[in-house]
Amino acid sequence: MDPIEWLRRGVQDAIASLQAAGRLPADLAPTPIGIGMSDQEGRGDFTCNAALMLARPAGMTSQTLAGLIAGILEDFEGIAGVEIAGPGFLNLSLAPGAWAAMLAAVLKAGGSYGASERGRSRDITIGFRAIDPQSTGALPEARREAVGTALANMLDHLGFRADRRFRAGSEKADVVVRLGSNLRFQGRDSAILAGLPPDGLDLSTIAGVIGDDAARLGMLMQPAGAPLLLDLDLLLDRSHANPVFDLHYAHARCCALRQQGEGRGHGDLDAGRWDVRAFEDEGARLILRLLVLYPSQIDLGARRGEPYRLLQYLCGLAGELHRQYYRSLGAPHLRFIRDDDRLLTGARLALVRGVEMVLKSGLGLLGSSAPDEMR
Repeated sequence: MDPIEWLRRGVQDAIASLQAAGRLPADLAPTPIGIGMSDQEGRGDFTCNAALMLARPAGMTSQTLAGLIAGILEDFEGIAGVEIAGPGFLNLSLAPGAWAAMLAAVLKAGGSYGASERGRSRDITIGFRAIDPQSTGALPEARREAVGTALANMLDHLGFRADRRFRAGSEKADVVVRLGSNLRFQGRDSAILAGLPPDGLDLSTIAGVIGDDAARLGMLMQPAGAPLLLDLDLLLDRSHANPVFDLHYAHARCCALRQQGEGRGHGDLDAGRWDVRAFEDEGARLILRLLVLYPSQIDLGARRGEPYRLLQYLCGLAGELHRQYYRSLGAPHLRFIRDDDRLLTGARLALVRGVEMVLKSGLGLLGSSAPDEMR
């Protein structure tokens, strides 16, 4: 269940209800309603601009209209609270039970989560052009391979059949990516790569220095059209400062927590037995908000020809998983595994399983492995 579409339909139903009651004009023209994830702690899970968009055609102030819509939404099942903010934004908080239903849907989808039939098996080609139309320089082969492969994987996930024979300078491609031609290296081993021509510097050469996963993900750490400075020392660093290490560690941490839970008798992830108090914590809800946004990140990245977006999303999800884990170390009531509370543990391990699944899926789309343990 997509919470943004679910909330959008709920707001539309609330507006229709107000129209039927004569509290809003019956001929109110349909207006796109924006629903976004809240970026402020304590300000709900999602924010909605419906009142601001409809206030003028409705002939009332945005705050007055927000109050009318809020009065309807507060009675909707699954919505725990509605707050009016600023000039008339609606901050919407979901009930723990609604989050539980969404997480259950994510886990049920498994490896197909985020997949769709939007492409209807249509063949699609990917081409590259320089970001500067006047540029005559060669486009970096390594960036073309990494960006093209990730984009093709994302398109396949959406039901297309992407051709992996990426075209340079092609005007006839279905998806044209404008690629930055400036690729530089820094670090102790940079001299090994710096002297090679861009069109002869492929991923396997870079992978020979820093490893395949670091090479592929490193090529995606800036938007495709931006210059890229690849820090070889950073990509070899075994700390959270290295995004590749951080992502791999997050997946391995999820696997370790799942295995620990199973070893201590907490392998039952039946959604009907979860204690939804697990989803009342702000840190857990932030992870949930990110989990349910995964399909939209694949779709948006594919539409814009920009795998960078998916990588940034995964880094954000991994970061929140780490933060919640470290919070739990100093707060026993937040620990993922509590032998004194089987139902609460089941819900928290389900959340961990959701993160594990999305990280593995997303890293796979970007061409990276997802290690079960760090060595």
